[in-house]
Amino acid sequence: MLENIMHKMGGTSLFGIISICIFFAFFTGMLIWAARLKKSYLKSMCELPLDKSESARQPGSRTNQEIDYE
Repeated sequence: MLENIMHKMGGTSLFGIISICIFFAFFTGMLIWAARLKKSYLKSMCELPLDKSESARQPGSRTNQEIDYE
């Protein structure tokens, strides 16, 4: 049923071509971006969740031990 509706609309092949081009451009852009990341940036982002130093805490944030539960 959907195929019949799409066939009668006309010009739908253009949407397929445009969507593939957008996907290819986005995918290629993401690959280039990922390849150009600096190793020092990746290492710092990798260790970020494990960093427990006081300097890494943002001002005003509290740890679970500092929160008073009522």
